[in-house]
Amino acid sequence: MNARTTKPGGQQAGVLSKRSNGLATSAQALEPAAAAARHKGKWSTAVSHTLLASLGAGVLMMAHPPLSVYAAAVDAPVTNSPAAPVPGTTTPPAAGSEAALSADTVRVALFIETARFTSRASAVTLSAETGMTLSLRDPLGVKPLHAAKGKEAVRAYTDGFYVQLLATPDMALATSKAQALKTAGKETGILQRTKQGKPQYVLYQGPYATKAAADEAAQGSQGSSVVGPQRLSAGLYGTEAEASVQVAALAQAGFEADLAVTSSGGFAALVGAEADAAGLESLKAKVSAALPAVKLAAVDPAQGYILKRQELSVAAQGGAEAVAAFVTGNGAKLWATPVNQTDGVKVAERSGRSYRGGIEVTAYGGKLAVINEVPMDAYLYGVLGSELGASWPVEALKAQAVAARTYVKKQGNKYDIAHVSDTTLDQFYKGIEAEFPAARQAVDATSGEVLTYKGTLIDPLYFSNAGGITADSLEVWGNPVPYLVSVPSPDDGAQAGKKLWYRIVLPDGLIGYMHSDYAKDTGQKNTAGFPIYESHTEAVNIRSAPYVDNTNNPAIAKADVGTRFAVIGEEVESNAYSWIRGPYDAVKLKELLGASLPASAAGGIHTLEISKRGPSGRALEISVNGEPVKSSYPDALRSLLGGLPSTRFDIEEWGRYTIQGAGASRSESSGQPLYVIGGSGSAQAYKAEQFFVMSGDGSVKTVSSKPQFVFNGSGFGHGLGMSQWGAKGLAELGHDYVRILNTYYTGVALTKSAP
Repeated sequence: MNARTTKPGGQQAGVLSKRSNGLATSAQALEPAAAAARHKGKWSTAVSHTLLASLGAGVLMMAHPPLSVYAAAVDAPVTNSPAAPVPGTTTPPAAGSEAALSADTVRVALFIETARFTSRASAVTLSAETGMTLSLRDPLGVKPLHAAKGKEAVRAYTDGFYVQLLATPDMALATSKAQALKTAGKETGILQRTKQGKPQYVLYQGPYATKAAADEAAQGSQGSSVVGPQRLSAGLYGTEAEASVQVAALAQAGFEADLAVTSSGGFAALVGAEADAAGLESLKAKVSAALPAVKLAAVDPAQGYILKRQELSVAAQGGAEAVAAFVTGNGAKLWATPVNQTDGVKVAERSGRSYRGGIEVTAYGGKLAVINEVPMDAYLYGVLGSELGASWPVEALKAQAVAARTYVKKQGNKYDIAHVSDTTLDQFYKGIEAEFPAARQAVDATSGEVLTYKGTLIDPLYFSNAGGITADSLEVWGNPVPYLVSVPSPDDGAQAGKKLWYRIVLPDGLIGYMHSDYAKDTGQKNTAGFPIYESHTEAVNIRSAPYVDNTNNPAIAKADVGTRFAVIGEEVESNAYSWIRGPYDAVKLKELLGASLPASAAGGIHTLEISKRGPSGRALEISVNGEPVKSSYPDALRSLLGGLPSTRFDIEEWGRYTIQGAGASRSESSGQPLYVIGGSGSAQAYKAEQFFVMSGDGSVKTVSSKPQFVFNGSGFGHGLGMSQWGAKGLAELGHDYVRILNTYYTGVALTKSAP
């Protein structure tokens, strides 16, 4: 999916494309802002209210005339779930758009750069618990290159252009410079060579796909030079030993030489690392002069090769160790398989995850591509483990297995050399470590089963939480899809057990949320009748909304032991079922909405409201100053508004209020002065930056002199198709996986194999 999310079961997901998860993190030590779900109360529109000028040191109260506060209906649900299109990346399904896989095998892109998905790495470090085999792979089979011992790390990357930063016989110097660059966030490699009988350590950055890219990277690096993949062949040999003798002779003469395994099945001695044709010609002349007996030839561009090298791996804590390195060129594929499939192959740069099947390292578009090729069901073991929790009912897991299998088969070669990515742009896949027994059981029990509609694979969208009701396809894409219609969904399990957060007012008037674990009631009340609490822990974070996210919801203040404050409300920790975002002022909204704003916003944002809703209550259109905001399709509103969990939300405006007089007359104000009439009958403007309005039932609304907007929502994800939390709820009600699937995908058929 395309919005940052968290998976059911507590694992971090992040984005929305085919799926998108939504569980908020739990409260952390000394972190009074875990995540909160909102209470679904409404503001009465005709009740007497009390004006609170300050809740910290006292209150300004006005009993007459009675006040009535207006706010947008907080009932409008908000959805942000996993398995719908990612804004700007997923398009509505078209009939017959699937490309069936040729075999029951999935190719998962871990690193690749395409127009549809990009995940970059300059090199990868591979290992396996009990050892692995590395081979050159081609359509005719595999040619073994190296047998790595248990836990032995091997470095792999593609040939290209490099910035050579340093060439020195001093290993300590090379490693210290590499460590400094690593600390600065710059990835480097150290190539270990022998030239003229002496060790040489070459510190480099890269590879880069083009010389221009390498030249640009080299700017500002004093003493650096750009080297490249242009080499000469100094002979083809039938054995590695024969080729190694020639490589040693070239190195002894002072040239850079590499042993290469070729796609034709032989071995080659390659010399040079030139960036252009002129450099290659110069090299040819030098080699011919120094070693006239050596017959040089151009390297056939159609001949794939893998260079076998030695490098130094620099640890984050310092120090270095020698590792075998393999460099693919001219389209060659390096294939790594574990000795024991239950171990998998670990990819250090992918969070140290291990994968079943094998790992292919090659080039795509001149850049590194790392693909996990794995049997379908083995892939699904990892998907279920990454998407759902081990404690979830097996029938919900089975429903997820069928949906996930259908999704993969629907994609075809989505990324040219891969069917799917390992992210929530497709399906979250964390490999072997994410697996659990019930997930494997669910996949095995449904092996081969997929969903079809009128004989064609469906686009089985799914997401984290529907907030009580799923979306209709019109609400997300703007066009109808017959099997994606709005249905009720039992999603409230996502907020079970979530802690409360107190909405507080500090003595200086600042409003925020504090986790209830860090506050205690003093037994006192302020003059408005609100309880006074105090912090019992040092450095407790106060946040704008009731959840923990140091990037999007950072602390706005801290409370120390003994800090006192008024509690004006409480909310459940924001979660996949219900949530709060904001408040955002006009400046922030203008920054978020940018070019999507109507012309009237040039003078500022005064109002923000939902102007159209869909059948499930999701926002189809929002308006600023009474004019629609431009949006490519309805679900894109989520990203326009800073990544809201869903489009099932209400907007509460802090700068607007309605006053009802004794004669039932009503007047609405937005950012206008409020006048207070004293006992003598004189009136004066109340000039506080913000004040509070209290209804007859004791609930409080904040009113500010400048418009601010709070989003109160429910659900997590685009809302199309199957809700993962809803599937869990249905399974707990006794529904089997077939009934669950038929609930969320209308009129579909469950078949044993793809049509």
